[in-house]
Amino acid sequence: MIYAVYNRPKTVNPILNRLTMEPKTKRLVAITGIGMVTPLGLSVTECWENLIQGKSGIGPITQFDSSDCLTRIGGQIPDNYFRQEQEVFSKDVLGKTILPTRLSLYSVEQAIADSGLSLDDPGMHDVAVISGSGGSSYGDDVLTIATPEILEEPFFFEMLDSHAAAVSRKYGFSGPCYNVATACSSGAFAVGLGYDHVIQNQAVSVVIGVDTMLLKDTVQGFNQLMALSELNQFPEKASRPFDKKRTGFVMSDGACALILEPIDMAIKRNARIYAVISGYAATSEAYNIIAPEPEGMGMAETMIQAMDNANLDMNAIGYINAHGTSTQHNDVAETRAIRHVFKDRAHHIPASSQKSMIGHTIGAAGTIETAITALTLYHQIITPTINQEAPDPACDLDYVPNHARHVSGLTAAISNSFGFGGHNCCIVLEKHESR
Repeated sequence: MIYAVYNRPKTVNPILNRLTMEPKTKRLVAITGIGMVTPLGLSVTECWENLIQGKSGIGPITQFDSSDCLTRIGGQIPDNYFRQEQEVFSKDVLGKTILPTRLSLYSVEQAIADSGLSLDDPGMHDVAVISGSGGSSYGDDVLTIATPEILEEPFFFEMLDSHAAAVSRKYGFSGPCYNVATACSSGAFAVGLGYDHVIQNQAVSVVIGVDTMLLKDTVQGFNQLMALSELNQFPEKASRPFDKKRTGFVMSDGACALILEPIDMAIKRNARIYAVISGYAATSEAYNIIAPEPEGMGMAETMIQAMDNANLDMNAIGYINAHGTSTQHNDVAETRAIRHVFKDRAHHIPASSQKSMIGHTIGAAGTIETAITALTLYHQIITPTINQEAPDPACDLDYVPNHARHVSGLTAAISNSFGFGGHNCCIVLEKHESR
């Protein structure tokens, strides 16, 4: 059966012409803990150091036989993680859970330790656990073993458990617990929903972004869409967002967890606050399942709504963490969207993409990039977009080419996530005033 794809004519929304700067109370949520596993490392410290050094985590695929795939490169979880699994998890957990669930547990444990929170602290009883996962809710390894014999095993259904539920049970968190799947923006949507829970309930949120979609079937599927880079002979140069020679994105596995808590609670316990989230927006382009609206109007509207919701003048934005996938259409549309929103300032605002180094972790990307935006504000260092070698006239902004940039006075930033299906999300972050 063939399904037709309809592209509804897109008109310019009046929101593109204004920000409603009506008096509002700032609604701030503190980011106090981060846990991270990416192709660049198994901790926030390791990933951050490699990012600011401009290192690539992309290499030949070794976790499956990719010889008959057009794309034979990707961003794999470092081998050391699997050795650590044997020490961190019991045999019971190793035998009854899938990789994305274990990555969730691993990164959440890091984030809680990083936050300094104790499970006995006031406000920890109503913790929400919200995961964003674009395609790893069950995982290929579960679906392929679902034989009649396996279905009779009692632990099989434990393997179908959601990543969020596994975390909730481990720590006894009794707040809302669920997974959101909005393709490549899943992790960002999870951050936004975690922010909402903190604001509405004055309680902590544990937010997870995780995906392990670097699988043979997935690679071949995206090859059919001509979406993946096939620069197999030079894997470290394959992901090149906004560069004229970009040929598609590079798929990667990864996970990130954030601890979000009420700002008053974080200040009272003298917590380290990486940054505060002051607002966000989530929209649907209602345009095309695999392509963005060419002029970037849906993306632009999302950014403006996010800043409006954060009660933040767009002139305060000093950095844009770009979605920057390294695909022809997405990079052009996002560039146009930034121009629509920031007009004359667009060329003076640094906008970089960590996908040039990490690759595209699909559902995990929005959470990873929110964390990196928070670290950017905290350390006053902007990570680069590597592999900037050939300027593209259609992508003519400041993409922080090839080398990290030390800045001062950076007070506000946005993190963009734009997924298949037109799922757009923008998170607004601000530097905590005590920094």
